[in-house]
Amino acid sequence: MRKIAIGIATLLLAALYALCRLLLQQQRIVCISRQSDSAPVDFRLIKEYCERRDPPWGVVILAKQLRNPAAYLIEMIRQVYYIATSRAVVLDSYCIVVGLLHDRIRVPVIQIWHSLGNMKRFGYTAFGTEEGHSEATARLMHMHEGYDAIATSSLSFADEFAAAFNAAPAKLFEAPLPRVDLLLNEQHRARQREAILTAYPQLRGRETIVYCPTFRKQPAANEAEAAAALIGAVDFDRFNFVYKPHPVSKQVIDDQRVVTIPGGQFDALFVADVIISDYSTVIYEAGLLDIPVYLYAYDWDTYREKRGLTIDFENDVPTLFTGDPRAIMEAIESDAFDHDAFQAFVRRNIALPPRGTCTEQLCERILALAEKPAH
Repeated sequence: MRKIAIGIATLLLAALYALCRLLLQQQRIVCISRQSDSAPVDFRLIKEYCERRDPPWGVVILAKQLRNPAAYLIEMIRQVYYIATSRAVVLDSYCIVVGLLHDRIRVPVIQIWHSLGNMKRFGYTAFGTEEGHSEATARLMHMHEGYDAIATSSLSFADEFAAAFNAAPAKLFEAPLPRVDLLLNEQHRARQREAILTAYPQLRGRETIVYCPTFRKQPAANEAEAAAALIGAVDFDRFNFVYKPHPVSKQVIDDQRVVTIPGGQFDALFVADVIISDYSTVIYEAGLLDIPVYLYAYDWDTYREKRGLTIDFENDVPTLFTGDPRAIMEAIESDAFDHDAFQAFVRRNIALPPRGTCTEQLCERILALAEKPAH
C-alpha cells in the first residue's frame, strides 16, 4: 500500500514539475530546508552573497519543518515550482520532492548538509540502528538520490560522507558551511554576545556555561536525572547555566536557575565561556570559537549501541569525556582544557579555505554548477 501511495505521489509531482518547466526559468537559486520554519543562517549568508555578486543572482529560501503531512503538501507544491523555474537547488537536509523526482530534475542539486564536521552515522550508514531510518522506507522515498554535488567541511572523511549519501566520492567537494565565517568574525561575535546580554541581563557579571546536548530520536531513560545532576553540580554563585536545546529536541529543563535560549534570534554559543555537550557537532563550532568544551556522556553505554559513530569519542576528542557531572565541574573550575590539542582536532574536520571566505568558496561552486547548461 505504501509503495502504491508513493508511486501515485511521484506521478503527480512529476506532472506538476513538467507543467512548471514550461514557465520562464529565472537566474535564481532555490534553497530548501526541513530543519526549521525560519531561514537557516547558512542559507541567509548564501542569499546575501549571491544577491551582492556582479551579476547578481536571486535566491529564494523555503524553510519548513514537516509536522503536519497534509499542510506540508502545499509546501511541496511550492518546492516543485521553484525547483522547475530556478537554475540550481541547494539542500541542507533530505528533501522529499527532490528524492521522488531525483531522475527528472534538470538543474543541478547541491547538498550542503546542516552540520559541521563528521561524527555520527546518518543516511545510508545508519540503517539498522535505532536512531536511523528504515532502509525499506528510505529506498522507496529515494532518500538522498539525485545530487550532483555534495559539500563537506573536510575531505578527510570523504569516504564516510559518500557512504552516508550512497554517492560516488567524486561528487564531494570541500567547502565548510558559511556560518563558519560568523564564528571566526570577532566583531560579529562581540555584537552577538552583547545582544544576548542585553536580552538576558541576568547573565552579566558571571562566567556562562552553555549546555547543548545532541538530539536523540528516543530520549535516554535517564535524561531528566542526568540534567538535574549536572545542574546540581554547578556553583551558581560563580557561573550562569544556559541551556541551548537542539532545534528539534523536546527536552525541557524546568529549573529557575537555568536560562533557556532556543535557536532562532540568538545563538547561545556566542555568550558561552564554557560549553558542555555530548555527541554533537556543536563541538566543532565551539572549537572555531576557541571555547573550552567538555563532554557529558551520561548515556554513553546505550547511545553508542543506538547510534553508529564515525569517531571514537573516548580517544579521538581531546577533552574530558565522562558521565560524572562533578568531574566536569572540577575540570571547568581548574581550567583543565588543552586548547592546542582541540584546535588541531577541529582543523582536521573543518578545512578552512586558503583564501577568501567559506561563504565565497561554497557560493562560487554552486554558481559554477548553476551556470552550466541544464541536463
